[in-house]
Amino acid sequence: MSPKVSMQQIADRLGMSKYTVSQALSGKSGVSEENRLRIQETAKAMGYTLKQKHPQRTPTHHQSISHVIGDTHAKTEITPYILVWIQSTYLEDNPFWGKVLTGIAAASKELGFEHLIVPIAPHHQLGLQMPSYLDPSHCIGQLLAGTFPAQSVISLKQSGIPLVLIDHHEPLIEVDCVLNNNLDAGKMACQRLLSEGAKRVIFIGDDQFAVSFKERWWGCRMALEAMAGPAEHYHLKKWQIAYSGPHMLHQLERKVAALTPETMPDGFVCANDHLALALLPILKRHGLDVPSQVKVIGLDNIEAAAYATPALSTIELGKEALGIRAVETLLYRLQHQGRQVEKVVLSARFIARDSG
Repeated sequence: MSPKVSMQQIADRLGMSKYTVSQALSGKSGVSEENRLRIQETAKAMGYTLKQKHPQRTPTHHQSISHVIGDTHAKTEITPYILVWIQSTYLEDNPFWGKVLTGIAAASKELGFEHLIVPIAPHHQLGLQMPSYLDPSHCIGQLLAGTFPAQSVISLKQSGIPLVLIDHHEPLIEVDCVLNNNLDAGKMACQRLLSEGAKRVIFIGDDQFAVSFKERWWGCRMALEAMAGPAEHYHLKKWQIAYSGPHMLHQLERKVAALTPETMPDGFVCANDHLALALLPILKRHGLDVPSQVKVIGLDNIEAAAYATPALSTIELGKEALGIRAVETLLYRLQHQGRQVEKVVLSARFIARDSG
């Protein structure tokens, strides 16, 4: 007897997600007609047989959600939704989080789910509870985007609805998370400057803004410590800049103005591209040419980085991919509720441009 063919095997053969295959074979929307035909023909060639419909029993809440995912023929009058909690400040023209939300929306639509965004003001972060106007019985799961207090994570976990953290990790709380490799990203940025001959490096960030900023700083320190030769030949310093505050530009201006020939760095690593793009014109106003006199490396690779003067060298980190993987991780948890929690880490890569 031939081994049973699974949707995952069909997905692997085509280089698609299992959920795209599921949508196509069940006749649901969200898949192009071209891909639907490819999937159906491949499934037929591999000997896959569609399951027949079975009478539907009255399920519990979690059984109902699992039924919607596991049985491609299941029908529901109300579309299940994913609840996305995010700090309201992240929605204020933030190119990084805007892309993450785009990824969440795309993955949710592909799977036939709605996604509802709940912005949280800074003073309302503790004890998060589902809004009263929502029906929790149709919530397929929750995504917590960005840095929140541990109490917020605990309160959402206690709701009993599956939870995935995005770009944040709580090591003492058993919950799935999807992260960028911020440590390697910071290390990669600093290594780039050191490989270009830099001996003195300044890191610009804000430890209070996000754990990712701290991790990028730690990566820079690791890169410097790993350099061969006497440690005194290299120097790494940090500028603490209130990234989320109204005086960020003034603080940067003041720091640059205070530089002397003795304290002048060979290069800057900025905790994200926004800081780097703010730094470039300030350096120019103070007569410092980038990259001949000082080099600048950013992190995140937002769209504006490519159009800066000079074009900003940066580290590519997942944005849309972060949102997509978070949705996929949430669905994996729904299908395997008893398994150990996972920490999904996306890789980084250097984007070489003109600034360093």
